[in-house]
Amino acid sequence: MRVFIAEKPSLAAAIFKGLGGNPDTEKKDGYYQHGQDVVTWCLGHLLALCDPEDYNIEHKKWALSYLPLTTVYPPRMKPRKGAEKQLKVVLNWIGKADSIVHAGDPDPEGCLLVDEVLTYAQNTKPVQRVLIADLNDKPVKAALANLQPNEHFQPLTQKALARAVADQSFGYNLTRAYTLKAREKGFDEVLNIGRVLTAMIGMINERTLANLNHQKSFYYELFGHFELGGHIIKGKLMPGEEFELDDKGRMISSLEVAATKEADTGAKANISDIEQKTETRQPPMPFNLSKLQIEASKRWGYKPKEVLDALQSLYEKHKLLTYPRSDNQYLSDAHLENRDSILSAIKGTLSHLSEAIDQAAPTSNHKSFNASKIEAHHAIVPTEKSGAGIELNERERNLYELVAKRFIALFYPGSVRDKVALDVTCTGRCYRATQTTLNKQGWEVLFKGEHQDEPNQNALDLASLTKGTEGTCTQVDMEQRETKPPKYFDDASLLKAMTQAAKFIKDPELRKTLEAKDKDTAGENGSIGTEATRSGHIEKVGKLTHLVSLGKEKGYKNPVYKTTEAGQEFCALLPDEIVRPDISAIWEGSLDKISKKQLNIESFLHDVNQYINSQVEHVKTQGVPFVKRHGITCPTCQQGTLIKRPGKHGPFHACNRYPDCKTTFPDDNGQPNLNPKPRQNAKPSTEEFCKQCGNPLVRRPGKKEGSFWWGCSGFPKCKVRFFDQDGKPDRDRGEL
Repeated sequence: MRVFIAEKPSLAAAIFKGLGGNPDTEKKDGYYQHGQDVVTWCLGHLLALCDPEDYNIEHKKWALSYLPLTTVYPPRMKPRKGAEKQLKVVLNWIGKADSIVHAGDPDPEGCLLVDEVLTYAQNTKPVQRVLIADLNDKPVKAALANLQPNEHFQPLTQKALARAVADQSFGYNLTRAYTLKAREKGFDEVLNIGRVLTAMIGMINERTLANLNHQKSFYYELFGHFELGGHIIKGKLMPGEEFELDDKGRMISSLEVAATKEADTGAKANISDIEQKTETRQPPMPFNLSKLQIEASKRWGYKPKEVLDALQSLYEKHKLLTYPRSDNQYLSDAHLENRDSILSAIKGTLSHLSEAIDQAAPTSNHKSFNASKIEAHHAIVPTEKSGAGIELNERERNLYELVAKRFIALFYPGSVRDKVALDVTCTGRCYRATQTTLNKQGWEVLFKGEHQDEPNQNALDLASLTKGTEGTCTQVDMEQRETKPPKYFDDASLLKAMTQAAKFIKDPELRKTLEAKDKDTAGENGSIGTEATRSGHIEKVGKLTHLVSLGKEKGYKNPVYKTTEAGQEFCALLPDEIVRPDISAIWEGSLDKISKKQLNIESFLHDVNQYINSQVEHVKTQGVPFVKRHGITCPTCQQGTLIKRPGKHGPFHACNRYPDCKTTFPDDNGQPNLNPKPRQNAKPSTEEFCKQCGNPLVRRPGKKEGSFWWGCSGFPKCKVRFFDQDGKPDRDRGEL
């Protein structure tokens, strides 16, 4: 018996259909079976790394005494909450199998996701690997005919596992150490520290401080008007070293600018140089996930997770797009061979693109068609399935069209522009006039109005003029401009910064290490996070409201990220290598060696452990220079400060010297209620009973003062609840 283990149910259904089964009629409880083939599935990760308390129950309580926690390898795994039932199904079929086919997604995380279950099951059966990026029948059958030994992919599994174990240990140890020491200063929130997360907060903070510390200043531009050969030409002064310039080469002395304006007005001038060239812009590369998320955010303000969710639907549910979590922008020769069927499918889905498709060339020599650049993934492109009759929502339709147009553009010629640069010399200074003329639209016809050039300042064809023509400067205009700080990050620019994180690293050698990992990835330059995780990281950063604020800002289309006062302190107290992507760069060099079998995980984790231990010991002995928060002194011990904490039933206030002092008070509009009323225990009713289990109902006070609700006394086994109506359960209104 052969057992396939897919990463998700939709992939399992596609595989089963490719094997000749019928997913609609042969589906069982957690698997499909057709003859001697069984296809079961994971639900993402079925297993999770064990937490500190799983190794030692005393570690559930946060305390400095047991830090640093030891990094355990091999790690113990446990069923992920909510996945226990499906894990049991998968383990059962692993036990019955003669051979197994690993059908995780084609990336390191997809390799780990299934391999960790096989390890957990102590599997000794032979395992093969199938790589599927398109859930339609034809590509699935082609993939099933090309199974590969799973051991070829073990280095990718090892890389993903090493990163996961290191990230967990890094986060648990440093988050607890810094949070507990900050509590001694009265700071009551968790200081979340993670390799990628904290580097993102560091990027946001750097941009925030640049805005807060920005000193308004001015720079100047000069534009000369010249009468040359009977024509008036306008050109911009190209300032030389004789001017006082800022770091961007802009003139900053108003006195120098005024003197130049006076000197050049009325002076003799001549055309000293004319340069003509033709610029061809090739069609853009197809999308990977990050590029698509960035573009969608710019166009429609979609959040990265919204884009990913819509793409997953287009991939899994509708089967109109290929695998969405791709980090690659290249395509294989098969996509060139399947040009007609893919374009036909686009026609069926978006009929208004029919004319554009009819005008597309029969083949393409675009650089994106390069199989040597493909490892696990290829770019996101439309599949050969037509969407005719499929109802897409607005977001799905917009994203499909964006991807489709990029694919169609590959079969269009490049756009051609004629460019002229004309230099006028006046009193030894150079004024430059430029002109750009779109000669051939090429692929840009698909994106009308989206690739506008700067408006030309001269209506005259500059190429018609002659070098050496003499004349006079009739006028010089001075324009004063205000310097601007770098823009705050929004979703699109933060995501882009994650793909180019190396530029935030100061050390040039470290920067090169991080850049090296993306040497074959178009548009990425030393990235942090992965295509699969960046959306989640951005979502999480937005929820750390004590460190980062996300909101509207004047002059910005979309909400922007800023660090709060606490976030700025947080970044200031951490070592530079944690607030910047340095740790990612350091690790990436080792992880790359693991993926090439040049380093074992144990050696990598040993180095990680040493760094973590040194950081924890430093924090324990030196503390954190957090500004002491002003709070109410604990009335019980007179030493601690009452701080607000989240609880199961809402926030409460506790002494920050816990567990030495266990004083708590209820919350009253954000402040501790030091004189709370004695809590009255609700008693089961002698008149009202639950019709599901027969237990008495209990009338309980609601969150709003004076409000009540009814719940079953058999909770948590019975979760029946009702609204209150005049002291009775409102059964007519139905359950809460």
